[in-house]
Order: sequence, then C-alpha cells, then structure tokens
Amino acid sequence: MDLSKELRQRLGDWSRWQAAGSGVDSSYAPHPESFYGDALSLAPGWKAGGWPPWGLTDPVARFCVTCNAGMVPLLTVASSEWSSNNHSWIPYEDRSVTPRNGIRESNPPRVQVTRGDHLQLYVCPESPEHPHTDLVQ
Repeated sequence: MDLSKELRQRLGDWSRWQAAGSGVDSSYAPHPESFYGDALSLAPGWKAGGWPPWGLTDPVARFCVTCNAGMVPLLTVASSEWSSNNHSWIPYEDRSVTPRNGIRESNPPRVQVTRGDHLQLYVCPESPEHPHTDLVQ
C-alpha cells in the first residue's frame, strides 16, 4: 500500500519478471506481485533504520512527545533472521551451516522478543535528546 499505483502495476506484470531474468518461480505467474512481497520487499532480521512494520493493521505513525515530529525507526531487534518458508534472505555465510534435524536455525543470535515478535526502537529526527519510543509486534 506504500507503493505508487504505477509501481504496483509494474510489479504485477509477469512479463517484466521474466524479462528481468529474476529466477522467479512459475507458481507466481497468476500473482507476480506476490513475489515482490514474499522474497524482495520485506527484509527480515535485525536492522538499523528501515520502516515501520505492517502487522495485523496498517502501520501507526509515532510522534515525538516533545516536538510532535514524526519519529523514525532506529533499530529492529528480530526474533528470527529469516522466514522458514523463504530462504532468499539467509545470509551467504549462514547458508553453508548444516541444519540440525533437517531444520536450519533461523535465529542465530538466539534472542527472542516476547513470543517471537520484533522490537523496533524509534527516535526523533529533530533531536537525539528527545525521548525514544518503541513498538513490539
């Protein structure tokens, strides 16, 4: 929903994916925009910066309690580094690790936020002295 209508239309054009040689699986042919959402747009894991996550609802803007500026993500602490059903985001150095019991460890740091959620810290872009806030989702 953050993307422009024009870009959403381009992502939905199966012939563009084929012409780009993206290696997209043919199962995405009926809905090629799903490949973008599943494998390209949502980088899992820990990260600096980024965007607010979309959970069960649309993202909710956070505003600084001191100056009312829109707060920006500083750090995301994730309970997993990649999804078990999508391996496109597994770091190259972790791809050679032998899976235990047929399961590749998706949380190498072994940090868990609540029951598998993510913690995102936000800062005010106007001043580092203004209070920070967080989101667990």
